[in-house]
Amino acid sequence: MQTPRPAPQPPAFRPLRRRPGAAVPAVLSAVLLATGCSVLGPDDGREAAEQVAAALSAGSVAELSFGDVEGASAQEQYEQAVARLGEAAPAVEVAAVEDTGEEGRREATLSWSWDLPGAEQDWAYDSVLPLVRSGSGEWVPEWSPAVVRPGLEEGEALRARTVDADRGDILGAGGETLVTERPVRRVGIDRSRLAGADPGEAARRLAEVVDLDADAYAEAVEQAGPEAFVEALPLREEDFRELDARRLEAVPGLLAVEDEMPLAPSRGFAADLLGGVGEATAEDVADSGGELAPGTAIGRGGVQERFDERLRGRPGVVVEEIVTETGGRPAEESGSGADGVRPAAGEPLFEVPPQAGEPVTVTLDRGLQATAEELLAGIESPSAVVAVRPSTGELVASANGPGSEGYSTALLGRYAPGSTFKVVTALGMLREGDTPGTEVPCPPSTTAAGVRIDNVESYPAEFTGSITLTEALAHSCNTTFVDQHDRIGQADLAEAAAALGIGVPAEAAVPAFWGEIPQDEPPAQHAAAMFGQGRTLVSPLSMARLTASVAAGQLVTPRLVSTEGLPQDGAPGATGTAAAGPGPQEPLTAEEAEQLRTMMRAVVSSGHLGVLQELEPDTAIGKTGTAEFGDEDPPRTHSWVIAEHEDLAVAVFVEDGDLGSVTGGPIMRDFLAAAASASRAG
Repeated sequence: MQTPRPAPQPPAFRPLRRRPGAAVPAVLSAVLLATGCSVLGPDDGREAAEQVAAALSAGSVAELSFGDVEGASAQEQYEQAVARLGEAAPAVEVAAVEDTGEEGRREATLSWSWDLPGAEQDWAYDSVLPLVRSGSGEWVPEWSPAVVRPGLEEGEALRARTVDADRGDILGAGGETLVTERPVRRVGIDRSRLAGADPGEAARRLAEVVDLDADAYAEAVEQAGPEAFVEALPLREEDFRELDARRLEAVPGLLAVEDEMPLAPSRGFAADLLGGVGEATAEDVADSGGELAPGTAIGRGGVQERFDERLRGRPGVVVEEIVTETGGRPAEESGSGADGVRPAAGEPLFEVPPQAGEPVTVTLDRGLQATAEELLAGIESPSAVVAVRPSTGELVASANGPGSEGYSTALLGRYAPGSTFKVVTALGMLREGDTPGTEVPCPPSTTAAGVRIDNVESYPAEFTGSITLTEALAHSCNTTFVDQHDRIGQADLAEAAAALGIGVPAEAAVPAFWGEIPQDEPPAQHAAAMFGQGRTLVSPLSMARLTASVAAGQLVTPRLVSTEGLPQDGAPGATGTAAAGPGPQEPLTAEEAEQLRTMMRAVVSSGHLGVLQELEPDTAIGKTGTAEFGDEDPPRTHSWVIAEHEDLAVAVFVEDGDLGSVTGGPIMRDFLAAAASASRAG
């Protein structure tokens, strides 16, 4: 459970929001300015009390006189008393005026109601405004901090602090917890412990140990008050233990505070999908319409941001009396510390308990996600593994390698698909009347729109000449598919791609790129598109979708969120499983899918993906791909492998790799083998 922490306190004084009808009446202002002294009222003192109540509601009592206290002094005490209530606005009314039994004295009961940010109900209470009859017979109010709140004295103030609700967990497949409160150490410099050491130098030494921007952190520490704790960053317990203990302990003013944060099982685990949690900024608060308070923990990216309202719950509010150490001035002005106050004895004056957030369940499989990340750990280039269950559309793994440097290659990458796109061209050929056994030409080279296209140097000579369409796909004959450019138009190619999900947007709860293929292309670009080059772009997610659709025999739409009744995209009314845009005009048929599976099986049984024959059972289908990019000679290549085995459709991608079978084949084999093993064990 997260330890409640007070939100950062507001500045010394902010103009209070005025409620409708709370402004000081113009007549009152005119009278006050004209007299420059006491508040005149009828014999019972009610008018004087009403004028004070109106001034308090407006947030300014400076124009009033209170016996022997000048209005300016009363205003200063009022500001000191309420500054830490933030931008809360009071509504003050006179409930009653009564005799005290003492000659020349009466008491007005003031009813206060505070509209506190983040609280559904107002904070209401009564206070007493003493009235004394002057020598001229006027009723004059007497000021003290107790007018604001009974028992409040000079040097004391009211503080409203936000108490974060326990954030809802994110659960994965089988209800396994993915994100929950986990131990962290908040590492920073406590200026009260510097013992004369230079704050900036201490900050720079700590920044070097934890690999932080030294200049920025040093500036933050130097500008903080002499008692402030300036956090550098929160660290997981395991990361904290890996720091150089000797260097860390030598940092003056070091403080490591034990705390908890919503975290995934390991650093970087599905970070692009799950997102993170951080404190609301001033901009967040301003844009929230009063829903957020400074310091509120909110989602940043991924599922955490998309379903933040559900996960965050509703924070609580506590109003308490505090004793200031600076005569009532807020700590940020006095420099007396990060808080600069101590709570007064006694119970809170007002409390709204927080309401815990609700969990969100996603389809990620913790074991498969961890396996995918481990397999990519040693790859320096941007890389990804995406896995979708054809039977359900569940996105069970979406991993990015360290070379992606935090970017979601898996979901947002935009790359040419290379020879994996020959599955689409093959579908176009089937729609022209071909079958897996149709004889097609495979010359060593061909010319299309004035551009010469060759097969790769390693292409087996025995599969040139007249071969079947199945053999052309199994051995990835470039020339066979390029030579279809006069037979299959660009629009027909795009329609075949759409039947397999390429270019068909869907609701995915998080940002995703579903592929892009032009409807019309110049001859050279169209010829290149026939074998996955040119301007056709896909993501690993979209290629996993293509593979899942072939396996399922119909268009599959990946889904990430499985919480019942919760939309995929977080927006009211979203269905979560249907495509977000127009689908294909000519959907994939069961017969077409069966023919594609026959040909993709040959890629494993006799073609470039023989490595997948090691799987049990030996039923995998797939396709390899290599897409050229860059200006080098020879050009660099993207490495692709797509495959399906035991209800798991997977795309493996390495941005700067070798042939798909060389770079991606072993990764695909190991991932599918681990998945099959886990399935048998389960």
